[in-house]
Amino acid sequence: MSISTEERRFIRNWEEQRKGGKASFVAIYTFGYFMVLFMLGIAGWLFSGLRFVTLPLITGLGSVALVGAIALSFWQWQRHQKKFARIIQREITEGDQQA
Repeated sequence: MSISTEERRFIRNWEEQRKGGKASFVAIYTFGYFMVLFMLGIAGWLFSGLRFVTLPLITGLGSVALVGAIALSFWQWQRHQKKFARIIQREITEGDQQA
């Protein structure tokens, strides 16, 4: 089975994204995920009708969003690395069988 168009696109995209290394990838995605999680937390809190204007609650929400963002970033790195390795290993194995 040869590499599909979707897999080829993934490989090209993933090689570009991981050029800066794991630290760069995690830093960029942590920032993005933090913004999304923090805003979702604020929106959820406001729509629930709970009191929100206290500094400890905002700080706590920020902390939870940061931890969640870091965890998501590392998880995404691992997931993409495994997918990349599976595709490459499959192609190596198929290449060996054809030779």
